[in-house]
Amino acid sequence: MKKLICLAFALASGGAAGAEFEYKAPISHSVWTLAEQTRLTCRLVHEIPDYGQVAFTSTAGKNRNLYFNMLPALETKNTFDVDVRAIAPNYRPGIPDNHLSVMKSYKYFAGELADQNAWTLTSALSRGSNLGFFFNDWFYQDRPVQVTVSAINFKKAFSQFSQCMNNLLPYSFEDVAFTVITFNDDSSDLTEDSKRRLDRLVTYLAHDPDVGELVIDSYSDSFGTTEQSRETSAQRANLISSYIEQSSIPKERIVKNAYGEKEHIASNATFSGRNVNRRVIISVTPSAREKTKYKFESSGDLSAYGTDGVNDMSSGSEEDINRDEIREKSETAAKLASGGSLNDRKKPISTTEMNSQAARDSKLPDLSK
Repeated sequence: MKKLICLAFALASGGAAGAEFEYKAPISHSVWTLAEQTRLTCRLVHEIPDYGQVAFTSTAGKNRNLYFNMLPALETKNTFDVDVRAIAPNYRPGIPDNHLSVMKSYKYFAGELADQNAWTLTSALSRGSNLGFFFNDWFYQDRPVQVTVSAINFKKAFSQFSQCMNNLLPYSFEDVAFTVITFNDDSSDLTEDSKRRLDRLVTYLAHDPDVGELVIDSYSDSFGTTEQSRETSAQRANLISSYIEQSSIPKERIVKNAYGEKEHIASNATFSGRNVNRRVIISVTPSAREKTKYKFESSGDLSAYGTDGVNDMSSGSEEDINRDEIREKSETAAKLASGGSLNDRKKPISTTEMNSQAARDSKLPDLSK
């Protein structure tokens, strides 16, 4: 009889009926912290003693996104379903739990809910309901476990988190990792669309502490002599490099390659074809680095930039151009441009394929608007 009374009280108070282990921050230690607040990432964290933490995260991008993650101190050792419920606080007895979602927790990767499911959790917490996560974990010999996320102090912290979200950049690393720049005929003048693209890239670099190597591959049309094409290609690589350096990117992180009139992707017999062939492709790889400061200035004459420090790729055989190093960079740039990850693509991509991607991307609308 006593056990039945205790069970009834647990149900009425929103507890985990049958859960043998429960983790929850006590009222005096229910803290929500805006752990990260930049123009690239907003992260709201709640610590749960003896368990780990949970977090809401939103990142820069064209579309507003929201993710909820469970982050236990110990890596999960099995895959299991997590029953997610809204639980009424103790001062509102008699209100039953409200099932919200089923979250999948994978081996070595704790559960995640995205977008609408994540917003549902913030809505419940904002109304004062706690969140309960019910599962059977390998560490507890598959016995019932409950992790409770407290609503205490959530509302004020979430208001700050929302303000951070409103200040996120409207483009992500994937949007700038492969940038195509084109020039007007026989000049150092960028097209209007390319100016916006370059501006967007440099703005992003100013806020991202994890950007690694930047590879600038410069190509020209065949309007002049081979030597003129080579020099123009190298000068344009230096021109773009000078823009990027003004965002405090160290010179040693920038690799410049001048291909001259090699690797055309359109006919040089037409005006439109030459426009496409006059291009600079900037590919960026992520890596830990110090924060940068943004400073964007206009260019001078193309001849002022010279050809120093630019690798001459305009001579040599097709086999030389397609050596493994160049192929690897092409694969990275093309895959990131298509929205995939660096690990998805196994088959090498040719320079021709990359340039075809560049031609398509050069006609895309500006994403920073």
